[in-house]
Amino acid sequence: MKRMRLKIFMITAFAGLVTLSGCKKFLEEKSQSDVIPKTAIDYRELLMGSGYMDNSEPMGFVYFLDDDVDLFWEYANGEATVIGTNPAIQYFPLFTWQPRLADRNGLGDLIAEDPGSTAYFRYYKWIMGCNAVLENIDQSIGSQQEKDRVKAEALAVRALYYFRLVNLYGEPYTQNPQALSIPLKLNSGIVAGSMPQATVAEVYNRVVADLKEASRLMDALPIVRKDYHINQPAIHILLSRVYLYMEKWDESRAEADKVFEQGGQIANLTGYTTTWLNYNNPEVEWLFGGNTQPNQTTYVPSIPFRATFDPKDVRINVGIQVQDRSLTPLVSKLPIGLDLAQTLRTPEALLNRAEANVKLNNPGPALKDLNDLRRNRIIGYTDVNITDKDQLLQAIREERRKEFCFEGFRWFDLRRYGMPEITHRYQNALGESIQEFKLAAKDPMYTLPFPNSLLIRNPELKQNASGTMPERVGH
Repeated sequence: MKRMRLKIFMITAFAGLVTLSGCKKFLEEKSQSDVIPKTAIDYRELLMGSGYMDNSEPMGFVYFLDDDVDLFWEYANGEATVIGTNPAIQYFPLFTWQPRLADRNGLGDLIAEDPGSTAYFRYYKWIMGCNAVLENIDQSIGSQQEKDRVKAEALAVRALYYFRLVNLYGEPYTQNPQALSIPLKLNSGIVAGSMPQATVAEVYNRVVADLKEASRLMDALPIVRKDYHINQPAIHILLSRVYLYMEKWDESRAEADKVFEQGGQIANLTGYTTTWLNYNNPEVEWLFGGNTQPNQTTYVPSIPFRATFDPKDVRINVGIQVQDRSLTPLVSKLPIGLDLAQTLRTPEALLNRAEANVKLNNPGPALKDLNDLRRNRIIGYTDVNITDKDQLLQAIREERRKEFCFEGFRWFDLRRYGMPEITHRYQNALGESIQEFKLAAKDPMYTLPFPNSLLIRNPELKQNASGTMPERVGH
């Protein structure tokens, strides 16, 4: 029994993720309870507590990186409300893609001195929780169906974390699949020494393998919705996304089809007046994680992006609301407080399928999917007929941008689109010139630098080129 307890709760990070004192603290926290997992239900609860994301989001910082966000430029009573303020300065390194963005904020504060504060560490901590469950679930007490559901959930959730990590710290799959990315840790045991990095392709292959096995185990079981556990349609949405990033169009389309075969639906949301990132929305298959937007009033939806919405598109009214007094355009689609704020929902399957169909030279079904989604988002919408394939692809990608804005999609999508040039404007203080900062096409910063605290603790981690660039200067 003692050995069993150690095996379950020694979910320790490999060297390079935590120090020994960090491991000790983790073990002490986990050993407070005398409850030892025995049944499949116990392991499902352990997975929910140690493997599933809580109501935080480690990679919320990507909000500042893409082309949907801008510094607040509106004026109230003749005065700029945020230019030169601490919040504006704090996120300057992220907003202007500085090589120090992983280590210091614009105020000069160390932000990743403790590796436990990094997105890298936090995702791996949840991965370790998944690994512990996967190692022990087969020996638990319970029916095979109960064990299969727990195993499938652990595999799928772990796959999501690795997908995010490889898209933060590895090059885009279609650009350089053999580039080094992140370590693959597939068990909960202690590793003596540091761990080497796997290639981008190796991580993607593991993600696909985990999701395929998760769907094999779960598809034979009854579909359960709205219980905060990942379910069958959500797994197929995620697998469709991964295949899309790999440009495996047939596979992406096939996985998207399965979502609708399993009861996924596109709902008419033109009557919604509040956030639809919750289980009140029939499109939501899985609700999880925390807010993807760290700053509400300083870095706001950009004017060019807001201009792309049809005035009768409910997503602009529900998702981005301009405050009367300050004229500040705020992101209002995201829940506030401690509510869970992220979803896997059926519109992604529809748009994944539409994009794949264009690439497979099937523009008819792609156009139908595009019109179907718009009809359920834009009041009084009239179907369009787009005959040019390039224009249709662009329209589908713009629809994806609107549907999932500020949910952590855009930065990853820009990477897979070929890493285009984008710019941000920044002003240090009122009266000073406005500077333009450029992220060049295929810029190394599209692959983020590792925090130095991680490099110190894991000597086998090789810093990405973005971490050795000179300071980026505005013009």
